[in-house]
Amino acid sequence: MKSQNCRLKTLLPLAVLLVCVLVVGCAPSVSGSCNDCTSGVMLRVPNVPSSEWPWSQNYYPPSLYPIPNVMPLGSIVRSHWHVMQENAEASDFVIYRNEFVGNTSELTPGGLDHIAEIAARMPATPFPVVIQRTMYNSDPELDAVRWQLIVRLLADLGNFDASRRVFVAEPYSAELSAGRAASMFGSN
Repeated sequence: MKSQNCRLKTLLPLAVLLVCVLVVGCAPSVSGSCNDCTSGVMLRVPNVPSSEWPWSQNYYPPSLYPIPNVMPLGSIVRSHWHVMQENAEASDFVIYRNEFVGNTSELTPGGLDHIAEIAARMPATPFPVVIQRTMYNSDPELDAVRWQLIVRLLADLGNFDASRRVFVAEPYSAELSAGRAASMFGSN
């Protein structure tokens, strides 16, 4: 009980100060001006119209308070989510090694379906098509044959700029071992 009284004694001066500031401070009129105030402090009055709220030019006149342009709520986070969405869409255009049969240039049935999906989306998107290179770039000739095959298939499906948009490179995301992938899958 004694510690609670001590807390109240320390908070009481702060509460009195807050009440004094609210009562003595200058408040804008309905027109939003505060001409009789010498300190330039403007406090919000509960019945001020919505055009006089803090984000309006009348509430904080730029001559008194040089306030920078304020971003709308959530716009900074939204841009982060848009970048993540763009990166996810770009990763849809990656053809992985497991979409080829072994160490050949023949596509698996899943790889053929993926090529058809890429061909359908290519005209409406700016993303490059990335073919995952062989492990440690060990067979550049096989990579070149796979590149020619993918370019020919995409051109046959109506994407005539395929030779400029198809690359052999490492994918955007790192590979995971089977054990690491299984542990990540199990943790969700």
